[in-house]
Amino acid sequence: MNKKFKYIAITIIIFLALIFAVSFGYYRYFGINGTVNRLRSLFMPPAKNVQHGETSRRAAPAKKTFAHLPSGFFHFGPFFLFKAEKDSSTDEVAQAAIEYTSVYRISRLKQAIVSANSLKDNKILKGQCIIIPDPLDPLLPNPGNSELPALISARGLYLTGISAGNPSLLERAPLFKKNGINAIVFDVKDVDGILHYKSRVPLALKYNLHGKAAIDNIDMFIKNLKSMNIYVIARIAVFRDMLLLKHAPELAIKSRSTRKIWRGGGEVWCDPTNKTVQDYITGLAVEIAQKGVDEVQFDYIRFPTGGNIGDAEYSFECGVMSREEIIASFLKQAYEKISAENVRLSIDIFGVVAWGKKADINSTGQRIELLSRYCDYISPMLYPSHFDNNFDGYANPADHPYYFINEGNKKVMSLLSNKEVVIRPWLQAFKWKTTSFGPQYIIKQVKASDDSGAKGYLFWNASNEYKNVLIAMESLTQSGEVK
Repeated sequence: MNKKFKYIAITIIIFLALIFAVSFGYYRYFGINGTVNRLRSLFMPPAKNVQHGETSRRAAPAKKTFAHLPSGFFHFGPFFLFKAEKDSSTDEVAQAAIEYTSVYRISRLKQAIVSANSLKDNKILKGQCIIIPDPLDPLLPNPGNSELPALISARGLYLTGISAGNPSLLERAPLFKKNGINAIVFDVKDVDGILHYKSRVPLALKYNLHGKAAIDNIDMFIKNLKSMNIYVIARIAVFRDMLLLKHAPELAIKSRSTRKIWRGGGEVWCDPTNKTVQDYITGLAVEIAQKGVDEVQFDYIRFPTGGNIGDAEYSFECGVMSREEIIASFLKQAYEKISAENVRLSIDIFGVVAWGKKADINSTGQRIELLSRYCDYISPMLYPSHFDNNFDGYANPADHPYYFINEGNKKVMSLLSNKEVVIRPWLQAFKWKTTSFGPQYIIKQVKASDDSGAKGYLFWNASNEYKNVLIAMESLTQSGEVK
């Protein structure tokens, strides 16, 4: 072997050894805990969950974090890098990179990029190569559930996408837990149609429906909540979606008289009988299920009830059926796909439907006997303020929370065709129509629900103001009355 060849071979060996040393050092200090935990989950028996008594989930097969990077990004050893193919900005880079990092907010990742690369401004010039800080491990457990979560007694708070995206939520979560809250319901999509995470569902990409997403890093959001043993519920407003209809008006309910978009009491609705609409919702549900939430919740899984209903025209792309059959058929298909991801499915129903009046069932399409076959939880919206005056002989139902929560739950239970379904009502956490709203109002509702035999409850306040709820729950927790 000549000297030249020897020098080349030695140089290559030294170079490879340096790469190995750097990589080993990086993972020893930054990745060893994750690696040990993954090995432990694969080879050691699962532990018992102290709170619920069920076996904890085994880790799903690992996934390659950087297998499908956006253009310009690449991963090498301990480094996550970006080389600009054109003039760019730290805003654009941070938005594209955040899901591959442990950073929660885009604004914070942007600051970290500027600091790590000693950038003087937010510009990244064509050909410039920069480091992306705080990358995830190259191999991570698949975030999806490897087992179906147990049916728990969830005591949850509703959060808008904006509230969920605020880092202060994670800081407040321990306080929620201390006061008996063990679940969070967050908006994936409310009636405005904005998706609050970066979706890859075709319609979302086509119309940029997540352009104003409030949750920058949905994976970290879910992971952090679950690490605190908080049950995570992803809420989807099913057939109301203003943003989608702005881009695709052909998916709306039509007016028979004008041939334009039908508006019921000023509201626009997606056509529940349209296959594209149904597929979009199911696609979102499956996508968020694969990210490891415990439960997907369908709200507005009904037909509109306001305005000139007789003027509303439907496509019936999925076949001509009654309203209740259409809703049940859609729910059945969605339930099968969501359950296949080891995620629970819940539905919200009108509180008044529990009273079984034919007119309410026909208008909404919500027949409890049918719906209970294709879900795990039913959450009747039994807000006392939402019942008409003199309903069941009560002049102002809002001032009789015990009766309406207790009676409503029992009526729903009596109509179940599947007795395994858990009844978990929405409780009123807002003042509207009440004359004495406060912690005691919350306590009356909780006791009414517990006394009815329901399993858990969820609190609704559109502004996410839960001071009275937390005071009430603290009192119930300290007295041992939280069930």
